[in-house]
Amino acid sequence: MKLLKKLEKQRMRELAEKQAEKQEEQKEDKGRHYTLSVALPGSILNNAQSLELRTYLAGQIARACAIFCVDEIVVFDEHGEDVKSVEGDFEGIGRKGKACVQLARILQYLECPQYLRKSFFPKHEDLQFAGLLNPLDSPHHMRVDEESEYREGVVLDRPTKPGRGSFVNCGMRKLSLGYRRGC
Repeated sequence: MKLLKKLEKQRMRELAEKQAEKQEEQKEDKGRHYTLSVALPGSILNNAQSLELRTYLAGQIARACAIFCVDEIVVFDEHGEDVKSVEGDFEGIGRKGKACVQLARILQYLECPQYLRKSFFPKHEDLQFAGLLNPLDSPHHMRVDEESEYREGVVLDRPTKPGRGSFVNCGMRKLSLGYRRGC
């Protein structure tokens, strides 16, 4: 009987330890319970005198938001134009230009890891000076020598041997041969 009681106490201790470990893991995995958003009028770029200064201003906004861990930037048009995408061209400096579209495009460009930018952003006049901006160094902007369990990448349109997967650009010195799930 004493042995059975001892074994039962030991099992109870083990269960309590496992539950404590699970609770600690859950505490570590939890992030913030809120989203930090910033709303900016697109017209903030209208005060800049040149396209280069507009780009620099957008870069400073992006850097400040990255430093303060902003999750979402909402660019709105206080004049009420109905623009639902960043498609379109820069139509000049002044009140008639699409400052909202330009600001959104530059912010999206800066948020994208550097090694993926060529794949996602074709040459555009709005991004003419964006290459001069300093990188944001966000946690998901992995450098070549950094190791991580996961890296953002893009599947390349390159021929491979049948059944060998696809080439993926994930910011490494060599292209990775990856296998896509669910294809």
